[in-house]
Amino acid sequence: MSAYNLSAARHDIYISHISLTNFRNYERLELDLQPGMTLFQGENGAGKSNLIESQYMLAVARSPRASTDGELIRRTNGASEFYTQVAANVQRQDDVVNLQINFRSTMSGASASATQPALSTQKYFRVNGAPRRASALIGHLNAVMFSADDLDLVYGSPSVRRRYLNILISQIDNEYLRTVQRYERVVRQRNSLLKQIREGASQVGELAFWDDQLVAEGSRIMAQRIDTVNALSDGAMPIYANLSGGSERLTVEYQPNVGLPPDSESASAIADALRAQLAERQRQELARGITVTGPHRDDIALALDGLDAAGFASRGQSRTAVLALKLAEGAYLKSKRGQEPVLLLDDVLSELDAVRREQVLGLAAQYHQTLITTADADAIAAQLPLRTTRFSICAGLARPID
Repeated sequence: MSAYNLSAARHDIYISHISLTNFRNYERLELDLQPGMTLFQGENGAGKSNLIESQYMLAVARSPRASTDGELIRRTNGASEFYTQVAANVQRQDDVVNLQINFRSTMSGASASATQPALSTQKYFRVNGAPRRASALIGHLNAVMFSADDLDLVYGSPSVRRRYLNILISQIDNEYLRTVQRYERVVRQRNSLLKQIREGASQVGELAFWDDQLVAEGSRIMAQRIDTVNALSDGAMPIYANLSGGSERLTVEYQPNVGLPPDSESASAIADALRAQLAERQRQELARGITVTGPHRDDIALALDGLDAAGFASRGQSRTAVLALKLAEGAYLKSKRGQEPVLLLDDVLSELDAVRREQVLGLAAQYHQTLITTADADAIAAQLPLRTTRFSICAGLARPID
């Protein structure tokens, strides 16, 4: 059962104001937005993607691009301390909620590179000014983001696809995020114990406690992932057929690293399979000193006509498959949260042909709010809705275009 109160979120939302301070190339930005479609246009490197990134961060409490928080900080010459804020007002039917992610950074002794000293960065979350944990920030702003980097959902490592699922499900159920955090701690503790047993410092019998914890947390994670992937597959299939002209059939399948009997999607059935696999692989895990069983080793497969997209699909087919997946994600979020997510399209339209671009813009226009970036406004201008709001982005500044 979701920990969110869905009955309180039955109406469409939109981002009414964006506020950025010392975020990437933005020294200071205050920007009012309206519902509907908004286009941010400008040269590459102007800051369009940074703007989209900032709003997705408020939805999922982490950057979709940065490997460390230090990458997000705008540094000024001569300073040793930096304050960064990403904030937005989210308009709901009856009120406005203010979301903030604040960073306080100081120069550390080490250097990340010869020209860029490393930063020690602390991160804080606030909702309507009150301090909150990351899990309490997630869920106030639901968003779906599609960028060129999302081709990693086809060509990237399994960890990319697991992260995608974790972020999506966390927007629906904040207890899922805590379950994943507990599970990751269990795996770390179990790995440490496996190494100690291998070195003769602990006994095999001590694994029983951690096995129970892994089964309990892992089965809950897998059950929710399977349910989510099944829904995404059902939703993405007709969208892909529409975008591709019905030339191939897209399926999305969850691939657990434990053998599950057919139709065994309940947490209890998954728990039984996990426990059996732990027993079967115990000797292997003791020899390697790591946990090789559980949802941290699972994957997702995108296939066209039954063939793995990573190995057989063209770049165009893969891009269309990921786009269909993302649009299915939006429909899934709406069905679970009772409100439409904000759609974020980061510089992807120019890579589509005219027919697919028109189809995507038609679907995007159905959302209560869509934010789009492009470096080639002329290529898409004729296909934009008449009431599209447009901004020019240049050197971290946003100027309205009449």
